[in-house]
Amino acid sequence: MKFENRVAVVTGAAGGIGRAVCRKFCEMGVAAAVTDLSEESCEKVVSELKNAGGTACAYEMDVTRTESVRNAAEKILSDFSKVDILVNNAGVWKHANRQRNKFADMPEKEWQWILDVNLGGTFRVTQAFLKPMLERKYGRIVNLGSIAGEVGLPGYCDYSAAKAGVILMTKSLAMEVAGENITVNCVSPGMVSAEDHRTQPTNGTWIGRTGDRAEIADLIVFLASDDSAFITGVDYTIDGGRILGPRFCDI
Repeated sequence: MKFENRVAVVTGAAGGIGRAVCRKFCEMGVAAAVTDLSEESCEKVVSELKNAGGTACAYEMDVTRTESVRNAAEKILSDFSKVDILVNNAGVWKHANRQRNKFADMPEKEWQWILDVNLGGTFRVTQAFLKPMLERKYGRIVNLGSIAGEVGLPGYCDYSAAKAGVILMTKSLAMEVAGENITVNCVSPGMVSAEDHRTQPTNGTWIGRTGDRAEIADLIVFLASDDSAFITGVDYTIDGGRILGPRFCDI
């Protein structure tokens, strides 16, 4: 993949897919701005990346607060002078104290919070970094969707609606900025393992296992590279065939 002196901002990068994306970027020689709610958590990731020979810095960013996003953006642009790549990975799919919540019983406060983090956060961060990209006439934006935003997920109407919004925002923005040498794409994962490089067997996918965070990161990093220059406005499903249909028989 082609990267020449690139700087990438990754939100929600203190763990999970975001951390895997930062690792992959640093392997490819891309400088990573590691952002999350806790700067201390980001520093742990940065230490890991630097020990592996990468270039990275940590930044506190709360994607639900415009001021926090703007402050982090100013620091990043001051430290690196530019931002070439933005990966909107920050998101939540449920409150810590619940599994599923039927729509009829869903508190409005919870609905608003899920939308504010996933959809509102993607809006705020993208707006903060889009203007510098427009000025330089270069940018790669990769948003994180979900198969829940493509086909729905019972018990998670809030999360499904938020991710559907991210997918359609991706397509709409891609059309707006296509003439400015900026691409905007989306990656929608399915079932992903909670641990690095340790997938689990499952009948929920046709491939028969959960996804690895590194596999999701590989696709994201490709879409952030110059090799993907002719791709924009696309939502990529990466789910082991989960939404193709029910797995009820052997072929």
